[in-house]
Order: sequence, then structure tokens, then C-alpha cells
Amino acid sequence: MPVWGGMVAVHYYPVNMAKTTRQSYTAKFKLEMITYAKELGNRAAERKFGPTECVIRKWRKAKSTIKEMRKVKRANRGSKAHHPNLEKALIKWIEDSRHDCLGVSTTTVCLQALRLAKEQNIPEFKASMNWCWRFFGRNKLSIRRRTTISQQLPSDHEDQIGNADQTPLTFDLPSENTVNIKGARTITMRSTGNEKNRFTVMLGCMADGAKLPPYVVFKRKTMPKDKFPSGVIVRMQEQGWFNESIMDDWLKTVWMKRDGGLGKQRSMLVLDAFRCHTTDDVKSRLKRHNTDLVIIPSVMTSILQPMDAVVNKPFKAALKKKWAEWMINGEHTFTKGGNMRKVDMPTICQWIVDAWKELPIKTVVKGFKKCCISNMLDDLAGGALSCRA
Repeated sequence: MPVWGGMVAVHYYPVNMAKTTRQSYTAKFKLEMITYAKELGNRAAERKFGPTECVIRKWRKAKSTIKEMRKVKRANRGSKAHHPNLEKALIKWIEDSRHDCLGVSTTTVCLQALRLAKEQNIPEFKASMNWCWRFFGRNKLSIRRRTTISQQLPSDHEDQIGNADQTPLTFDLPSENTVNIKGARTITMRSTGNEKNRFTVMLGCMADGAKLPPYVVFKRKTMPKDKFPSGVIVRMQEQGWFNESIMDDWLKTVWMKRDGGLGKQRSMLVLDAFRCHTTDDVKSRLKRHNTDLVIIPSVMTSILQPMDAVVNKPFKAALKKKWAEWMINGEHTFTKGGNMRKVDMPTICQWIVDAWKELPIKTVVKGFKKCCISNMLDDLAGGALSCRA
């Protein structure tokens, strides 16, 4: 012990540095320490690992919670629920929906939360996506993927450039993902068993954002007696797909009937390389109506075709949302074997009409600009056509 001028200098060395500084520990470290303390006691664990006996006792009591944490996580933080009764009812709804193998998306969770808020008289509740993710965190929910299924142009030419594409759909449109309790290995979703019962929708739009009437082809020989909604053209075909005659009918009933479709103004139609688009009959009919046909190579549609690049995804997402709401809240009939019948054709046609109307015009315009078929710098700019095919 050193002495300076009659004064004794005493050095203090902390026995455990962990006691003098505030530290945080991972869940993996805590579990190792809890196991050690269980075998040799809290004091022995304190000497070996550092945290005080008080902290060790708290962790031992919370062992079950710590085991459910990610190994690298250090603490369970997050705000408490402002409306616990609403969240309790919402969790029950999710559990019931998943018990019936129904797909639950973040959108349907928010919609159901708003319904519950209205029932519970909580007018200030907004059900935002930020709230949704916090709700998931508080209740150990996550998004899981299903494993099984129960060029610049003058502004007056924008309205004469069109793109159309066939989109295959089915009578069942379950989402690939669902909200589910963490840890489950099998993720099932309920459906009507019509995942492979296909039909085709031909969607067409113009560079100025105008949308042509949807053209639906069902797999059937004869036209049913059902009354279909206005705003959609419905045809029947044995394979439910486009052939030369169906394509010819689309040109006559949709393309030629649009504003400016009589051939007085020169126009351009962009299609992919599907065989019924490139027949001599199609080319001659378009030529007679003053329309230039532009064919995009099959490997380039995701880059050069507006429908593929921008439009189809939000359209299908809107249809899936309507199907999910129908599965949860719709009126259903069942077969003698107890199987739920698929949605009827008029209803799904109404969904198509509504989803097509809901698609923002700016999304369509964005698709043409992204593919460089139309690349006006602003609403008043002019220029020349830039097209790659």
C-alpha cells in the first residue's frame, strides 16, 4: 500500500464490473445463466455471470417469457394496448378464422378492427398499418406463407396508344400469406376447392389512363341464364382461354368500340407474342382500322408491357381482397357433401368491374411511362414516340 506525505493511498478494485455499469444481456445469455442458477444457486450464478441475485431471481420467474424471445433479443419493449378489449376480440376473430383455414391479411385485420371499434364505440380508432404491426408484436403474430391450400408523344396522341393482356384467374383467390401464431410448421388456408377452376380476363388500357371494358372468358360451352353486371363483356369458351375467334370478337367489341376506334385517327396496340395476337386475320383487321400492331417478345413482357409491369399486380390484389371478404362475410351455400360452393360468375364479374374501376388512372399512366411507350415529362409536354419491341 503506497504512502505519500503521511497519507495512505487506498486502491479500490470492484469485484464485479457488471455491478458498477448498466449492461443488457441477450435472451440466450439469460437462459444459460438461469440453468446455471437452478443447478448451483443464485449466488454462484452471480459470481460467474455478473448480474445481481435480485436480477437473477426476476429472470428465473420470467423464464417462460424469455424462452419465447429471439436468442439475440435483449428486452421486451413496446407500448401497451390502448384498447385491450378490442384487441382481445380481434385475436379471437383471427383464431377462429385460422381455425377454419381462412386466410387473414393485414388488410382484413384492419377492416375487422374498424368494425370492432364501431361496435365498441371507439370513434378515434384509426386501425393504421403502424398500429397493425404493433398489435402483431404484442400478440406474437407474424405473416406466414401458406404451405397448403384447403417515349414522348404529343398530348393529343396519348389516347390512341393502347395495351391489352390476358390474365388467367381462378374462382379461389387465397393470399399466399396469412397472420398466424409463430412457430407453426403447417399453414393451411380454407378455400372452396376451385384453385384450378380457371377463367380468363382480358384487360386493356390507353396511355392517357383510360381503361377499356374488361372482357371475361369462362370455361363453358353455352352462355348461362344468369344476369351479368354492366361494364363487363362476358363470353364462353370450352377451354376458358383466348383463341382466334375470341380475339377477333375482342377487337370488334372492345378495341373498335373505344373512343377513336373507328379508324379516323392512327393508333397503336401493344400486345405480347401470344399466337392468337399475331394471326393474319388480326393483322388485317387492325390495318383496316388504321391501327399499328406492336408485338413484345415473350421474354420481355415484364419490362416492356405496361399491364405486366404495373397494372396486373394491384388489380389481382384488389380481387383477392374482395374474395377474402366474401369468404369471411359472404352468404355461402353448400353441397350435399358439405363442401362450400364457389362464388358465382355474376358476383366475380362484379368484383372484376369494381377492382378495375378502383385502379387509379395514374397507375395506368405510370405503366406506359415505365415501359417507355409513353414518356411525357409532364401533362403538357410533347415529343416523339419511343417504343421498344
